[in-house]
Amino acid sequence: MKKDKELSQKESVDEVTEIKAEDNLEPEQEQSAEVVKVSKKELKKQEAAQKAKDKEELKKAKTEQEEKEKAELKKQKADNKSKSKEDRKKDKIEAKKNKKLKKAEKKELADIEKREKNRPKWTKKYFSKFSGKAKTGFYDFVQQDYKNAMLRAEKLSSINPKLYGKPVIITIPDSFNNTSKVQSRLDKKPDGTVTQVFDQSLITILFFGESTLYYYQANIDHRNGRIAFDIAGEFHYFDVVHLETQIGYDHVEKPKYITLDLEVGLSDGRLIPFHLRNHRLHADYKIPELLTKTEQQILELFKNRVRKEKSL
Repeated sequence: MKKDKELSQKESVDEVTEIKAEDNLEPEQEQSAEVVKVSKKELKKQEAAQKAKDKEELKKAKTEQEEKEKAELKKQKADNKSKSKEDRKKDKIEAKKNKKLKKAEKKELADIEKREKNRPKWTKKYFSKFSGKAKTGFYDFVQQDYKNAMLRAEKLSSINPKLYGKPVIITIPDSFNNTSKVQSRLDKKPDGTVTQVFDQSLITILFFGESTLYYYQANIDHRNGRIAFDIAGEFHYFDVVHLETQIGYDHVEKPKYITLDLEVGLSDGRLIPFHLRNHRLHADYKIPELLTKTEQQILELFKNRVRKEKSL
């Protein structure tokens, strides 16, 4: 009985100890729960603060980006405006320049038309004086006549610049028809030299090819630009069997003209004459030597080509 009593006392002590231990545990659990609760609240608060901060930073970055884009756009617009202004200015200058050129071209064409219309009258007046200052107007007419003759020569001979070197042009005074009388004039150039010009001429153009000579002759009336009596031909240098150069006068005792001709004989019996000179004798205009530089050049070029072909 005593043992049972002691045991029960011991159990009681153990129960009391256990209870006390449990009592000791309850405040710790409550404290731990409270700490956890506080930590979650703090964490949520921190997260909210971080979100707000991130949002603010994002807003700030977005604002900065927008301001930067606005500044760039503003600068671009300013540059474009400046560039457009420059372009407009350039376009305006270009348009003004083109307008000026068109006006000048129009005026030039009008002047040409006017000159062409008044050409016979102007030329007649120009040759009414036997000598005087050279005027570019007449030489413009003559050069245009030569160009027109060159085009006719190429068409009639069926040739192009690839077939020949630099063409040689020879002109001598010659009446356009039986009823026309050739008028001459001594032109004084700005450098003090004197040249003789005519209102009508016979033009000869020589096209020296590799093995062939192409030639063209026609009469030109410089009073109105008419071209007529065209002759175009060709022959091989190898076919030349005879070359003769002649200097002559229109009258033995009282000559007015001195002439220079080149006669070419071909193997088929044909004779082709080339009139290189028909010089009007005048006290104020003399030929310094037997041959002019152009005449010497033509004769040498012609004869050298023939001799070279024959020697092959």
